[in-house]
Amino acid sequence: MPSRLRPATIATLAVVALFVGMRLWRITDFALDGDEIFSVQLARDNWHDLFAGAAQDAIHPPLLYILLKLWIGIGGESLLWLRLFPVIASVLCLFPVFALCRDLKISQAARNLAIAIVAVHPYAMYYSQHLRMYCLLMLAGLLSAWRFERYLDLASVRNLVLLSTANLFLGYTQYYGWCIVLLEFVYLLWKSRLKNAVAFLVATVPVVILFAPWAWYAGKVLHERGLAQNLGWISRPTFGELNWFWVDLTGFAEFRNIDSRVALVVLILFLLCYRRYSEPRVHWLMLLWIAPAPIAFAVSQWLPQSIWGHRHLLFVIWPFALLFADAVWRMPRLVSLAVMAAAGVWAVYAAGLHATDNRKLPWDVLTLEMLDAEHTSAPRIPIYTVDPYLHYPIQFYLDCLTTGHVGPLGPRLSSRNDVADLEVKAARFNAVKTDSIGQFGAGKTSHYFWVAWTDSSWHEPLTPPQILERRGCRAGAEILQRDNYHAVTLTPMECP
Repeated sequence: MPSRLRPATIATLAVVALFVGMRLWRITDFALDGDEIFSVQLARDNWHDLFAGAAQDAIHPPLLYILLKLWIGIGGESLLWLRLFPVIASVLCLFPVFALCRDLKISQAARNLAIAIVAVHPYAMYYSQHLRMYCLLMLAGLLSAWRFERYLDLASVRNLVLLSTANLFLGYTQYYGWCIVLLEFVYLLWKSRLKNAVAFLVATVPVVILFAPWAWYAGKVLHERGLAQNLGWISRPTFGELNWFWVDLTGFAEFRNIDSRVALVVLILFLLCYRRYSEPRVHWLMLLWIAPAPIAFAVSQWLPQSIWGHRHLLFVIWPFALLFADAVWRMPRLVSLAVMAAAGVWAVYAAGLHATDNRKLPWDVLTLEMLDAEHTSAPRIPIYTVDPYLHYPIQFYLDCLTTGHVGPLGPRLSSRNDVADLEVKAARFNAVKTDSIGQFGAGKTSHYFWVAWTDSSWHEPLTPPQILERRGCRAGAEILQRDNYHAVTLTPMECP
């Protein structure tokens, strides 16, 4: 008879199943947002247009779009298949996590605790289902961190080549990845022999050369137009926003009724109780989770345009969780059990948060509701959106119907038998971005149109339909959808 599984093995299988299950849970409940739509549209293009579009965007390297194009070529554009891309990148992170724990002698129990924490962590959960490069960045960052640990253990040519390969993957994933490469070089100067730092620098030269064509072209684009077009909405971070990153990292950002000082207590307890400061091998992971946020904060104060963003720092969550779990497991037993009990309560709340998560507006539902409410015979129906970004997702879902790329709408269309009618109706609509509603109903626009706005960007005492009604227009029934942050309202208008 086969031997029974050991309890520790069963615990490992359980936390891995929890990790995977949480990322599959509600995977098709959320519509694609504007950034995700941009990823899909670039991946739909031919190879020439993909690279041209990525270069014009310039603020992200092209690896995500290349891999996503291949991914769509394999499995199509269903929402489930698209969402599986970041989910799989997130799950693949477990391989370097297991390797790092083995190399750093982090116990199996501590490793399982870290996996359980990240499995339900709101910060990690959100981006594990987000069709952008951030989970890919987390995977690349972990691979680089693991190979760097191996290089610290044995400074061989093989380990250096593998590390450089991981760093090339890292650099082409997201520009923040170069922060990890810089920290690796600084760490070698600080803690290792000078010849190892020199060898690392020499091995990084081919990485830089291979990255240089992209850097040159993207730099040329950004030099001509600046960063404001893409990043102008990002303000310079305050110390309060830096503090909020640590709140996010410790898993309390979504719990609005918990004071941010709780996160500070968690960090202080962690730093006071950790017993492995004297081990050089642990210093690297300590540096990796502590240093990137202050560096990004300082650079954002210095650059003409801020580059601050929590999502770009997603790669620090695993180094933090691993060392936090290791610290908890090395505490006195009663203290360790108390902390794990508190973490268990937090985990239940975090999982409950995901069960009711509403951080993405249902653009697909909103678009279909608009089509269902449209009963006129107007051949062309403009949708005037008084918001810089509102027209983009609405037009995308209209185009999905008119072009037959209905995969992203799949879950919403599976129970409907009027898809052909929806396609015809969608072809009559056109979303138009506008800065003002002053021209509406003044002879310069169609007499029949829809108007759309968000409560987060509209600050007048009267809504757009109320203003238009004062000019003699007639408003139809409103359609409204909301997420945790704002509401979007669409209203049909008829003006004489």
